[in-house]
Amino acid sequence: MRIAARKKIRTFGHREFLFLMHKPCRVWIRGEQVLSTIGFERQLVSMGHQACGALELWNYPLFFRELIAQNVDGTERPDHVDMPALEIYRDRERNVPRYNEFRRRLLMIPISKWEDLTDDREAITALQQVYGENIEKLDLLVGLMAEKKIKGFAISETAFFIFTIMATRRLEADRFFTSYFNEDAYTKTGLEWVNSTESLRDVIHRHYPNITSKWMNSTSAFTVWDAPPNSFNPIPLLLRFPPA
Repeated sequence: MRIAARKKIRTFGHREFLFLMHKPCRVWIRGEQVLSTIGFERQLVSMGHQACGALELWNYPLFFRELIAQNVDGTERPDHVDMPALEIYRDRERNVPRYNEFRRRLLMIPISKWEDLTDDREAITALQQVYGENIEKLDLLVGLMAEKKIKGFAISETAFFIFTIMATRRLEADRFFTSYFNEDAYTKTGLEWVNSTESLRDVIHRHYPNITSKWMNSTSAFTVWDAPPNSFNPIPLLLRFPPA
């Protein structure tokens, strides 16, 4: 039976959420008030039943194009925020390397033509309209969204390089995974939780067991929760071989 057929609480869809936010969307103080009204459990269940947006061109949420920020006293600021444009602007302002230079600094092969970046003809046409034939002008964020994805992954090769570097670095630099990884820092119960937790689903189940039992049909909390569960595998996640 699909989880959706057993709904007992009302969830919020994307359109309803936008209505509550009174387009254009208000962020920070009023946004926090709206989310508090909805409640954490309803937010989590609603998010679990909606697929995450793919990291690709033309897939930026449109309501992020006109966000209304507030001052500390709750008054609205006159200038609305175009989040995708702001991301590009901040990268340029902070001298973040453009796409090709970024790859060079990672010792990766730079692209020499748009076809090296993507097979999508529509994307290539759009990139040519914006950047012409000057590959070196391509902004990093745009390049990451346009780049071909690794088979079986939601991110591109360039983003994957950063992910692998930062993931290991964050583990090595976190004292709670090294010198503080003991009962004195975690308590006995906390350390048992750390050693017995394999996924976000386990964390949600520990704190909100009703959500996982009534709403989460999938094995992973990162997939759409209506998805069928994986078959049972007694081998711990860290000891499994990656799928072919």
